[in-house]
Amino acid sequence: MAHLPSLLPLFFLLQILLGVHASVSDGSSLQLDYNPYICSKSYMCGDVSISYPFYLSNEVGHINSTSYYCGYTDLNITCIQDGVNYKAIIQLAGHEYTIKEINYNNKTIVLTDSDALRGGKCPRVRHNVSFDEGWLQYPTSPENLTFLFGCNLSAGDPRIATKDKNRISCKVSSNSPGLSFVFTPGEFDASTESELAKYCDPPIFVPLDGNHMAELENNQTMLLAEYGVMIEKGFELAWRLGKNDGCDLCQKSHGQCAYSQNKTLLGCLCSDGKMAVGSTNCSRPSKSFETFPSF
Repeated sequence: MAHLPSLLPLFFLLQILLGVHASVSDGSSLQLDYNPYICSKSYMCGDVSISYPFYLSNEVGHINSTSYYCGYTDLNITCIQDGVNYKAIIQLAGHEYTIKEINYNNKTIVLTDSDALRGGKCPRVRHNVSFDEGWLQYPTSPENLTFLFGCNLSAGDPRIATKDKNRISCKVSSNSPGLSFVFTPGEFDASTESELAKYCDPPIFVPLDGNHMAELENNQTMLLAEYGVMIEKGFELAWRLGKNDGCDLCQKSHGQCAYSQNKTLLGCLCSDGKMAVGSTNCSRPSKSFETFPSF
């Protein structure tokens, strides 16, 4: 009997957990209070409007020890000051991209590699574009400019005589040795790769809008003089629901999906300030609880 008081907190915790389990397993959803302010706002960052399923990186909700975002985990935007202006930044595979535009009607976003923006007409492209295709995808098959840097060949080497029209003065870094080249899709073929790429650093592919690419392909002078301007105009990605995790049901019931940092759907954030957990459906009757135990 002397140990009975120390068991009471454990007993009450078990009662709470059993109650939570029963509320979910009987077909209804568990509803938890949350601050609807986290989902109701739209933000302007420079000229870019940010709203669901995008969200600002510092807009994080907490239920006990669990953090959640009102939006898709990978669509996390940071708004930073750049001189007197502000710009919206998104990370893709650890690389920084500047958002030029978000079109909520056709669900597309226009991005530019932030490194390239710093280079003016001589962009310092350092990496390929890579991203998790769970939520993002190219709306059409991308057309890439191909860059070769650090090519260990002299300017007069006969092996590059036919490629001299593609040679540029820009380098991946100011200290990078070797020659640099840029090619449109029709120019970077198997023959070019065999003749040239083996003497260079691995190729870097930069996607462009199809209309911009057509301009460069039809004008070799423009390719060498204006490819930096075209890269600054950016490329397009579309967002979608790529997971069969219930988020589509949440959105159809006029809710917004709450995801954790590890991309797990935690629940559906409803307009009445409740988070539906279990059914992820704001229009379905459910029981209400005041607390959310940490598992």
